[in-house]
Amino acid sequence: MAFEMESGSASPYPMYMLAFDHRQVLRDMYPGYGVAELETTKMAVLDSLELIPQSVGSSQSLAFLVDEEYGADAARAARERGFYVAMPIEASRTPILQLQFPNDYRERFARLDPQCVKALVFHNPSDGAGRKLEQFDMLREIGQFAREQGRDYLLEILMIPTPEQLELANGKRGFRTQLFPELLVESIREMQEAGIEPDVWKVEGLESVEATQAVGNQAVSGGRDGVRCIVLGSGESQDTVNGWLANASAVPTFSGFAVGRTIWREPLADILAGKSRPAALETMANSFSELIAAFGREPGSGSR
Repeated sequence: MAFEMESGSASPYPMYMLAFDHRQVLRDMYPGYGVAELETTKMAVLDSLELIPQSVGSSQSLAFLVDEEYGADAARAARERGFYVAMPIEASRTPILQLQFPNDYRERFARLDPQCVKALVFHNPSDGAGRKLEQFDMLREIGQFAREQGRDYLLEILMIPTPEQLELANGKRGFRTQLFPELLVESIREMQEAGIEPDVWKVEGLESVEATQAVGNQAVSGGRDGVRCIVLGSGESQDTVNGWLANASAVPTFSGFAVGRTIWREPLADILAGKSRPAALETMANSFSELIAAFGREPGSGSR
């Protein structure tokens, strides 16, 4: 199933997703705050999307990724405001894929009614066969569930290098530039061969257009013409993410981005500290608008 609008026709617009499905990360970043306070941060980030000028990001392109644990009210509000909404199905920050609500996730998704089911998996081609089998079985199950409910399937891959890979590449920086691009291509290929077919691959940014193109080529291989990729922010600086998006904008398979901490880390700290909410919302909107400009894809130049 191609990434589609609710009307069922493929959208000619890129996807600009404000990612805020963080749960354990949120607790770690802002220790000492209770549930009610963390819930207010979800609504604040959603409200910042309302400040994006139409001339910068068309409403057809703006999307919101939010969790149920702290963001159920924000998810409902985002749907009411007409945004494309994605919600995570996985438990937060588990080393191996688990469902957050294994017993009733179907009913929860039906009740909150997001357009997209998002799953995050930690995967490295060097993982053991048993780990791969367990995670691949669950990823297929999630994909089947998304299709049964008529929702898009967004799959995020994060990769932790092995000690051997770090040694071979002389550290994390070398791993990112030398080994990661080919390992990401291999990861997508492995999952495709295992029958895992997301509509959107959410992947870490790449350092060159050539590496980005190789990932895009694998995503659409074998006649998967409707599949798209988007770039995640990894909590990196605005300048770093801008560079990744510039590379992605040159590859038609890449339709946009899903960025979170880069946008809201400091503004939310200000809100929680009692500083100006309007100023924080404006800061987030400006940062998000800058990422849209860095991607630079016009409507009609790439479907989502």
